[in-house]
Amino acid sequence: MKPLFLSLIFAVFSTVTVCTVAETIKVPVGSQSNQTLQQNLPKTGVSKASVKNQFGEPIKESPAKGQPPISNWEYSEFVVYFEYDHVIHSVAKPKIHESKETVIETTDEISEDDLKLDAQKK
Repeated sequence: MKPLFLSLIFAVFSTVTVCTVAETIKVPVGSQSNQTLQQNLPKTGVSKASVKNQFGEPIKESPAKGQPPISNWEYSEFVVYFEYDHVIHSVAKPKIHESKETVIETTDEISEDDLKLDAQKK
C-alpha cells in the first residue's frame, strides 16, 4: 500500500506544469543617439583644457576617484571620462523618445497550483 501511495504522490508532483506569462516591449536601439553628435564627441587623448575650449563649461564635474584617478564631466548630451588630464572615453546620453515604442521582455513563472489558489481567492 505504501509503495502505491508514494508512486501516486510522485506521479501527481511530476505532472505539475508551469505556466508562463510574458509581456513584450520594443526598444528602438538605432534611434537612441544622434550620429552627428557621436562623430563630434571629444576624442581619446584630448586634454581637459581642449574639451573646455571646444564644448564650454560642463554642467557637472565629478572629482577623480581610484588609481589611476578617473573623473568625468557631464554635458547636456554627453559625458566625458578623464584619466588624469586626458580623455579616455566619451559617451552620448540616450535620447528618450516619447513617440517611440519601448520594448522590455519580462517573464513571470506561475505554477498551476498558484493559479488555482489565485482563482479560489477571487
